[in-house]
Parts: sequence; structure tokens; C-alpha cells
Amino acid sequence: MMTLILITVMMGIVALILSQSSYLSKLVQNSFTQSLSMRVVNDLERELPVLLSSVTGAEEMDMAMRLPLQIENEDRTFKLKAILASPYSKININRLISADGSLNESYHLLFTRLFTLYPISQPDIFYNLVSDTIDKDADERGNETEISLRRPDFQNGAIDTPRQFRQILERYIELSGDTAILAIPWNDYIGFIGEKMDINTLDPQVLALILPDTESEKIRSMSRYKTKAYVSREEAIAAEPQLAPVYESYFFVYQGGTSYTLLCDVVLQENFQKQHLTFQYDLLEKKVKHVEFL
Repeated sequence: MMTLILITVMMGIVALILSQSSYLSKLVQNSFTQSLSMRVVNDLERELPVLLSSVTGAEEMDMAMRLPLQIENEDRTFKLKAILASPYSKININRLISADGSLNESYHLLFTRLFTLYPISQPDIFYNLVSDTIDKDADERGNETEISLRRPDFQNGAIDTPRQFRQILERYIELSGDTAILAIPWNDYIGFIGEKMDINTLDPQVLALILPDTESEKIRSMSRYKTKAYVSREEAIAAEPQLAPVYESYFFVYQGGTSYTLLCDVVLQENFQKQHLTFQYDLLEKKVKHVEFL
């Protein structure tokens, strides 16, 4: 019953957006440019607080990410589809290094298991490259592992984009001669934000690293194919006791009124032209960040 109510409420909000947003109804009269797309992003920034006003906890968050926002004009010459996703479903690469510059034991363990699945010849070079990237000093932990000393355009600090991470992989290959690191499906495992991972959005490959002795069917039922969002730490552990010893190190459950970033994937289509873009939306601050055209 609650699910039906949520669907009804959210569909009603979509109808409200359609009726209130005069700008969206006029999009077909404009040229299809990135400038126009940014105006769409700005419009969505105004409307998303209305759309997501019912998200007050983990269950509503789960529902919001299951229901895409779709807008279409009467003659179907303009379409907009937006999908929300969580960036907290993967291992934040920055968590590999502790604040004091040492390897974070809990996350080092996950990378050790990853390199067991996908062996590389020089894991220490990889760790040194990540560490020298995240810290802002010029001291090198390994032989020529401070990338910024060789590439002036390389920015030290938190690793926050796939491009920056790819540069680390490229430098690893230059130093080690080992291309096996490219065989690792990094997109399945690595993210760039969050102190911990959202237990309700976790990718099964990541959960399998955390619970290596758990059967794959059980992993899927705890992640991608679970039927209900956990609303608290206690509920998650009661449902899956295997989570108890690892929960504090890796997981959280979203609670209303706390900071949470959503990834928004938007496809705009006008006649036969398409524009694909992504951005981050801060649920607490109600702000759009990091717009990228694809």
C-alpha cells in the first residue's frame, strides 16, 4: 500500500511540474545547444526540490531512484528523460588513504581482494601513486610516483573524476610496464565521493569484495535484487547478520535531513537531435553541481 501511495504522489508531482513549468513547454521552439541544455539544468534545479519533497528516508530514496522522470510534449517532438542514481554504491578510491597518509586498513583489504581477482605485478606502485596524488606535498613515496612533477596539468588532491583516475593508471603502466591493470573493470568498483557506501544502493561486485565468503545468489539478494530498502542499521543487520562485523567500516543508511548527493543522467531529444548530460544534485543544499556534457 505504501509503495502505491508513493508512486501516486510522485506521479502527481511530475504532473505538477508539467503544468507549472512554462519553460519546458517552449523548449521545442529553441535551438538545440549546450546553452539551452544548461537552461534545462537550471529549470530542473528549480523543480527537483518539488519532485523530491517526499524523500524523507531510505524507502522514499529507493523509490525516487526507481522511477525515471519523463516529460514529453503533445506532438512528441520533444522528450526529456532523467534518471537518478546514487554515487555511494562503489568504493571511494580516496578512502584507500587515511588522513595521516597511511593505507586505510579496511579499504586496503578490499583492494588486496580486488588484486587477487585481477592480479597486477606491482600493487605497491599503485598505492604510492594514489597516495602521492591525494596528498598535496611533493614528497614521493615511491620512485617517480608524484605525477604532478612530470605533468604540470595534473592536479593533486582528492581524486574526483574518472579522467584523473585514468591518468594514475597510465602512470602505473609507465612505471611498471604492466598493462594487466587495464583488465580490471574499474567502473564496477570505483567511485569518488562519500565516507561510506549506501547499503541500499550497493553494487553486487563491491558487496562480494566485502563479503567474499558469501554465495553469489545471496550477494544479489542483498543488493541488486533486494525487495525492500533497509531503513536503519539495525534493520539491515537483523535482515543480514553477515553485515554486523563490517557495517561500521563501510556502510550507512540514508536518513532524511542529512547530506546526500544524487547523480542525475539526462537525455534531451528534439526531433532527431539528442543531448546527453549528467550532473550532481545535492539533496540537502538543493543545488546542481558538476554538469558534464557527454
